[in-house]
Amino acid sequence: MTFRTVLIFFTAVAVLSISASFIRAQNYEAAPGIAAMEDRLRDDFLRFNATVNTEVDDDVLELGRLVAMGGSEAGDSGMACITCHGADGTGDGSGAFPRLAGQAGWYTYKQLKDYASGDRQNRVMSGIAKKLTDEEMEAVAAYYATISAPYTPPLGDVDGMTLQWGGQLGAVGSAERGVPACVNCHGPSGLGNPPSVPYLAGQYASYLAHQLEMWKQGKRDNDIDNVMSAIARKMTQKDIDAVSEYYNRVRPPLPIPPGAGPLPEPAAASTQ
Repeated sequence: MTFRTVLIFFTAVAVLSISASFIRAQNYEAAPGIAAMEDRLRDDFLRFNATVNTEVDDDVLELGRLVAMGGSEAGDSGMACITCHGADGTGDGSGAFPRLAGQAGWYTYKQLKDYASGDRQNRVMSGIAKKLTDEEMEAVAAYYATISAPYTPPLGDVDGMTLQWGGQLGAVGSAERGVPACVNCHGPSGLGNPPSVPYLAGQYASYLAHQLEMWKQGKRDNDIDNVMSAIARKMTQKDIDAVSEYYNRVRPPLPIPPGAGPLPEPAAASTQ
């Protein structure tokens, strides 16, 4: 079962406008080695992010890296992914372009398909996606899914009350306005729910806020059953800003290294 098969399955089950002036991505030469990426695929969770029951080998990863660097079967994808998203998938630090490192592979693949079909509008990404084959979309999605990259420090300062409100929306939502908790779909600590729901933890606040505004205005509606559109329309600008700034500062827990064994028992409380 490939990304394409799962895309068809999810579609059957339930039925940024960015200017052409780009800030050059940071760390655009920081591409990980294929051996390191294959080693990360030993982690079942990351493997699930990268593919659905499909083997990812070095040929797929090499093709993904080629696409990320701007290559495609058409000869040139129009712009290299690394220009805006970086070779390590961290974006350029401005917050205009999303972090892709470790994002669920199927989710990234679906966004490329939607850009190509017009289901998700973006004049830059649409042109790039239309030049990629399905195989190239799968490969570059797997490439970025297998990358582990550091998080960019949050931009600007935010007051504690805003972050507290953002955390509350994330954890329990707002019963007063009928806004469900983000954790219901995006999981604890904003880890996402592969393959179809992206992670939020560490994503740029300005990007998250812009997407929520797009959902709210009806300019983006490429999710299953338009769930995000319905949620965003109930959110105020304060809600959008708060939850975006909150998740930008959330850092997912570090995975337990393979072979590390069970966690140590907590120390007994002192009776002194």
